[in-house]
Amino acid sequence: MKVKLLFLFLALTVSTYAQKPAVRIFYGFSDTEISDNEDPNYIYKDEIENFYELGAEITLPLSSKFNLTSGFTYFYTDIINGERLYSERLSREIPGDRYSDNVIINFAYPLPDKQLEILSIPILLEFKFWNYFFLNAGPVLSFELNDPDIEYSQNGIGYHLGFGGQYHFGNFFVFANPYFKQFGTIDFKDETRDHNLNQFGAHVGIGYQF
Repeated sequence: MKVKLLFLFLALTVSTYAQKPAVRIFYGFSDTEISDNEDPNYIYKDEIENFYELGAEITLPLSSKFNLTSGFTYFYTDIINGERLYSERLSREIPGDRYSDNVIINFAYPLPDKQLEILSIPILLEFKFWNYFFLNAGPVLSFELNDPDIEYSQNGIGYHLGFGGQYHFGNFFVFANPYFKQFGTIDFKDETRDHNLNQFGAHVGIGYQF
């Protein structure tokens, strides 16, 4: 019995290492915005500038079609000239009249500029097809490095949905991975509103297959 178990363990080990892992580094760019998912009366007019991402990942094969990918991604952006806009309904009494009416007054005030830095850890399941293409999806754990404002907190668990392709030359390969990503869908802080950072972007980079 012990000999059979040892043989099974060795067979699994050989089959696992027969499908070799890979490492890759990338640069990311995207169209990024901050959304308010809970209160439509609060609107942020923010400009995202000087955005970039740098990352490193390792891909572990699970089968001939599926990989598990994880690593670290550093995210940086400037949030410029945000304004909070909201409305308030007030009662107004008209002199000499028995009645009063309601008026809506709009308020606005600027938010200070901020720099936002995030370290994220994706845990993605990757499905390969047609030799050159893949789909990937999974949760993204994110941590703010500078904590600029609790209202903008992105500490939490978000998600990544992506499609990509890669081309091998020897042990090296190049790849591109367009994606949609949201930070802090489930946040770690008890906030009255969620201002999630949404990204439509792409990672481009180079990798090495062991």
